[in-house]
Amino acid sequence: MVSIEATIKPYKLDDVREAFDEIGVGGMTVIEVLQPATPKTYRRARREISENELQLTPKVLVKVVVPDGLVERVIEAVCIQGNSGKYEDGILVVQRVDKAIRVRTGETDEDALST
Repeated sequence: MVSIEATIKPYKLDDVREAFDEIGVGGMTVIEVLQPATPKTYRRARREISENELQLTPKVLVKVVVPDGLVERVIEAVCIQGNSGKYEDGILVVQRVDKAIRVRTGETDEDALST
């Protein structure tokens, strides 16, 4: 099993969710986050921004845990559907998961991931 965390622009969330539904991803966690803007964004600002002034941009953190067989398809879905073609599209983090347990039923591993 693998945990995939993707930071994307908020307006791309529906596209990513629909792609996950087509793949068969059982569920996901979505968290609204604010990330510091990069220096390239500072230059695009309409007003002068000092280097010490922190600019935050809204993003959405999408978390899913998927079986090994779906990893590449999920990564591809996020890269295609989460891509706006603009600067600061986000990042994808992939980590191995040792164990998953559904709290309500006690199901473990891939059984816990299914809906």
